[in-house]
Amino acid sequence: MPITSAPHPSGAAGDEGSPGRTAVVVLAGGSARRWGGRDKTAAVLAGRAVVLHVVDGARTVLGAGVPVVVVAPADHPAADGLAAAGARLVREDPPGGGPVAGLAAGLAALPADVDVVAVVAGDVPFGGPALGRTTRALRADRTLDAVLGEDPLGRRQPLLGAYRLAPLRAALAAAPVDGRSVRSVLDTLTVALAPVDTRESLDLDTPEDLAVAAALLDPR
Repeated sequence: MPITSAPHPSGAAGDEGSPGRTAVVVLAGGSARRWGGRDKTAAVLAGRAVVLHVVDGARTVLGAGVPVVVVAPADHPAADGLAAAGARLVREDPPGGGPVAGLAAGLAALPADVDVVAVVAGDVPFGGPALGRTTRALRADRTLDAVLGEDPLGRRQPLLGAYRLAPLRAALAAAPVDGRSVRSVLDTLTVALAPVDTRESLDLDTPEDLAVAAALLDPR
């Protein structure tokens, strides 16, 4: 597993003490220009909103009781379904402030006993197994701040991975979050990569990707 080293912003990766719970933050508040203004996380896949597939996939791997925070507008089309699933819906500050602002809002809504957070984009319907793999790898190595998915093309996936909460919060607090790049956050963390396959890393950037996801669910 390749490792990129950087200083721990909070001192040592194990500073937070006894192991706590894992939680999930789903980022579903971004714009979707290639969807013609439609919310791609609300697109219907096999009869349900894509973001609900994301939540279900995470819980299948990490446990039915894992806390889930979804960062999205309050009027998200799947808001009722998310509430019924027990997910908490919050909004980034400022609205439209980007993924780092969304991540900060998600972390602020987590229960106090959480020490590891699995982070996933709201348009990655099959990412659950990757979240399980990265979370296990992170818990197995206390020297790491994060384990991210690495897709078959060698691209690291910061919105498909697991983070130790204390150093991630410290990295976010180091600069304003509005419009900040995810890379600027990762540059302050000690990161390892874990392989994820094409299915797990499929994100629905275009309506054509939704058709690909539907075919994967029903290959007939």
